[in-house]
Amino acid sequence: MSVKMFTIDFYKKNSYNSTYIYLYKPMKSLFKPVVRAIIINDTDEILMVKHTKDSLWVLPGWHVESDESIHDAILRELKEELWLEAFFTPIDDHEILHHKKIELEHLPLPLTSYKLSYTSSSWKDKSRTEYIFLMMSSQKDCIKQEWEIVDYKWFEPEEILLMKWNIETYDFYIEMIEKLLYGEE
Repeated sequence: MSVKMFTIDFYKKNSYNSTYIYLYKPMKSLFKPVVRAIIINDTDEILMVKHTKDSLWVLPGWHVESDESIHDAILRELKEELWLEAFFTPIDDHEILHHKKIELEHLPLPLTSYKLSYTSSSWKDKSRTEYIFLMMSSQKDCIKQEWEIVDYKWFEPEEILLMKWNIETYDFYIEMIEKLLYGEE
């Protein structure tokens, strides 16, 4: 069950004792959860996609459904959009935990997460929280869903680092991949 935010829709004066009754209704979250992945293939290339002909190259992924975890959502999105099999990067042996001598299922932490808050040119609210996972895939060819993805490409990391900020891809993707490759500076 998720936590719901409420807003006061309107209030109504109670005529019997002069108190106000506040009526609440669920409020849509400004920051919808979105999952994306930096997917690295066997030749160390990174997958990026375009959702429309004129859009920027972005990391694959999209919205989390109300009944799924962020882990299930990224796996579903990759399967739906690209028919891509990918897996989370394995954890170190010293991180494995057990309960009653049975290994627990480990859910990897996102590489990073952040909030974006902006509106589109048509004033549509595009605010969201993005969770970025680091994943691997041995699959090079994808079968894209035409209504979701118009193009995909496996890029050498250096190609992404040379892209024009906010013209070919978003500046924060370039920064994220640079930090992944070279660490914090």
